[in-house]
Amino acid sequence: MKINKIIVLPIIILVFTAIAGCQPDFSNKNESKYSEKTIFALDTIISLKIYDNISETQLNAAENKITQLESLLSVTSETSDVTNLNQNSGLEVSISEDTLKVLDTANKVSDLTDGALDISVYPLVKLWGFTTSENHVPNQNQINQALQKVDYTKIQFDKNKKTARLGVDTQIDLGAVAKGYISEQLKDFLKQNNIKSAVLSFGGNIQTIGTKNGEPWKIGIKYPLTNESFAVLQEEEIAVVTSATDQRYFEQDGKMYHHIIDPKTGYPVQNGTFSATVICDSGTKADALSTALFVMGIEKAKKLYRNSSDFEFVILDDNNNVYVTSGLKDKFSLTEQYKKLNIIFIEK
Repeated sequence: MKINKIIVLPIIILVFTAIAGCQPDFSNKNESKYSEKTIFALDTIISLKIYDNISETQLNAAENKITQLESLLSVTSETSDVTNLNQNSGLEVSISEDTLKVLDTANKVSDLTDGALDISVYPLVKLWGFTTSENHVPNQNQINQALQKVDYTKIQFDKNKKTARLGVDTQIDLGAVAKGYISEQLKDFLKQNNIKSAVLSFGGNIQTIGTKNGEPWKIGIKYPLTNESFAVLQEEEIAVVTSATDQRYFEQDGKMYHHIIDPKTGYPVQNGTFSATVICDSGTKADALSTALFVMGIEKAKKLYRNSSDFEFVILDDNNNVYVTSGLKDKFSLTEQYKKLNIIFIEK
């Protein structure tokens, strides 16, 4: 049995200074200079580009904010709230205000999407080896046993007492929500420090602050398994989050298995979705919804959109159809090399 293990952590969404490229050209007098800090955290490369005056002390404080929140929310940290909950399933555990907020958003999106987002999917993620270097395809009996432990309704929390309790044998992973929450908290932190223009890139998560010289940011959405953007969004202060098949995957016997697990089947999602991008004021909700819409597929995603009012989406399927919600009509365009993709606008 041949296993080719490939873990990919790309920057799925690229912020463009021009459609032709994603790197500023300081020889262009119209190009704004910026301060940049690059950090490795949350299993990805994080880039903070600040188009305002900011001190090294403030940049370091921003990095500390990220690492502090990661230490609370990461499933791999031995001292995080998540690890404490997982190691004490069935017991009431004290948790931070930040962890409470993430659990609350995850729970609301789980209810909204009929469990398409389920942070208790961690036993399945482990079983497939996405938390280790031991990627493999489990057998059906193993999947069935793990599925018995997956049920987000067994996660309880008390906002007043700042406690949470997992069901017996329940374990959680906040990977589908934490990056969005941390980017949103970082946005608020920088705005409190008088930053009015910035791009915060957390891999497939982009959070912008304000505008760029009074103009919308140009945000490219990457075509999976390439380094090219197939589309560009023009947005001001917003969160844009993509879930895609190539963010983390492995190959076994010539078949690709990606990390987005369907909590109802126990297998990587196979519904024709190639990538799902959500545009939303809240980075936390955008992160949660991007996973949920990927799991739901286009028909259920359209229904959810028509019953909601606080997000837009771009979904690319494996037949090169691009589904774009109506609120993005004047903000969305295909890049030149992907003009042949079929755009389908979703009306309310």
